[in-house]
Amino acid sequence: MRVDLTSKQIPRTVNWKDYVPQDSDQWGCQVAVSELFDERPIWPKQSLTKHLFDKGFKVGAYMLRRLLFRTAYYFSSGPYLRFWIRKGYDPREDPESRIYQRIDFRVPPPLRSYCDAAASNGSKHRWDDICAFRVFPYKCQTSLQLFELADVYIQEEIRKPSKQTTCSCATGWFPVNVLNSLRLCVAVRFLSVYPKAGAENLLKSVSERFEKSKRMHKQTTNLRNNDEGQWQVNQELVGNEDQEEPNAAAAAADDNDGKVEDEEEIEDNNDEEEPDEYDALHLAGEDGDFSLQTDSYMENLPNSYLQELFGSFSSAGAIGGKVSDADTMDEEYDIYDQDSDDNSDEYVY
Repeated sequence: MRVDLTSKQIPRTVNWKDYVPQDSDQWGCQVAVSELFDERPIWPKQSLTKHLFDKGFKVGAYMLRRLLFRTAYYFSSGPYLRFWIRKGYDPREDPESRIYQRIDFRVPPPLRSYCDAAASNGSKHRWDDICAFRVFPYKCQTSLQLFELADVYIQEEIRKPSKQTTCSCATGWFPVNVLNSLRLCVAVRFLSVYPKAGAENLLKSVSERFEKSKRMHKQTTNLRNNDEGQWQVNQELVGNEDQEEPNAAAAAADDNDGKVEDEEEIEDNNDEEEPDEYDALHLAGEDGDFSLQTDSYMENLPNSYLQELFGSFSSAGAIGGKVSDADTMDEEYDIYDQDSDDNSDEYVY
């Protein structure tokens, strides 16, 4: 069942047992599909087919669709595009669903002849080998689920608490910079196992971009943490001053009890104190105005970080009218071989 990402409603859970006779051939397959969705609420079609095969069920595309329509639905766009989702579960409302988001790998144009040759020969890969980065994809575009990828960096990043308050259509529960780093990591892993010559420059370029994106992400995170930590320190200092001022006034009253002050002391006590710069800073904080603190965030960025940040947006220039292989990774490629539910034999299970 197809659902628009902007729709506020999702398909409700239905009791499929009311529609499938227990003595029918579909009963066992339907039970297996339901058990898989109990284990994980979101699945790529290829992974579902593989797990059903492991359970002893080899189903065609038509039968698989019938089994899935009883228990699941999919979004027509967004971070879970065409992944099958358990009915009654809405990943847009659950930040923990970020680990099940989709990420794509597109083969760079200079290497697509490899995919064309594999398609003409009918070559196929095992789905497990694709997810473990043991082989280079035969398809020009491969859609993967982050949860299934055998990579330490990816698994660590997707399990970090999400700071997003909403699920974005473009990046889901991840910030743009994190998703870009994940995408570069996938590209590095696949280019590393390209079986022929010709990917060396591409691999070098993408590896450098990946390392740079990790450094920038780490610096941004550290700056944000320091900024939040300073804000908390300021709040604590303001709170302590609020408590100390009444106590100091009470102590002064006790000290002066029963004593006669001369005229100079009385005049001095009646004069208002001019707040110094330190006190003025915290008095501004008491009014809840932290605009100076937040606006200074960019001013506090180190020059090296800004140079890397702006350098990452500059496109590589053409040399002698030719574009190197490494430059082609920065292009926006056409989408090839879109996922189709009619293709049930894309991989060997």
